[in-house]
Amino acid sequence: KNKKKSPILVVVYPSQTIDSAGRPKIVPRVLAQHHCNPPPSATSMTAWLGSLRKRHVKQYAAMQHDLRELAFMKERSEGYKSSMKQDQERVEEERRKEEKRLEDERIQKEKEEALKERRKSLLEALPDEPAAPGVGIITVALRFGDGRTAQRRFTDDTEIDVLFNWVDALFEMERERVTLTTMNGQTSFSFQ
Repeated sequence: KNKKKSPILVVVYPSQTIDSAGRPKIVPRVLAQHHCNPPPSATSMTAWLGSLRKRHVKQYAAMQHDLRELAFMKERSEGYKSSMKQDQERVEEERRKEEKRLEDERIQKEKEEALKERRKSLLEALPDEPAAPGVGIITVALRFGDGRTAQRRFTDDTEIDVLFNWVDALFEMERERVTLTTMNGQTSFSFQ
């Protein structure tokens, strides 16, 4: 006997259950069936679906509520993850800044110590100042931009670098940054 099978229309909804591990799990649940024998018209199908919705209005409202709550939970979870990531990035950025600050301080301290050591050796290497003005002795007078003045005698065969070393050692002005100019301003000297 050949029986012609007619299709069955099934209305299902996602139902949340707890699996054996205690985690929530979504499974399909049958809400209603229509055997489609005879096949329904569009009007009768609409009426049938409308009556299902009215009959299960509380369940439909609960499903809508669950969907909204799920969306809120997802949003909160993503916000939390984003916040955690931003916090980790902020902490990492602060750590990098602190490391850079400490490294800069260490470099600055080493530079200052090296400069102090250099000035000490420059001071020790300065030739003795000639006793009194005379033949072959010149007097160099300095006037700094901050108002300080200085004067020292050198022999006329003293190289210009010795003069820069004197400025660096005694007045703590880096010789590489100092420019010495004659009184008339026509000649300038820089450390080479």
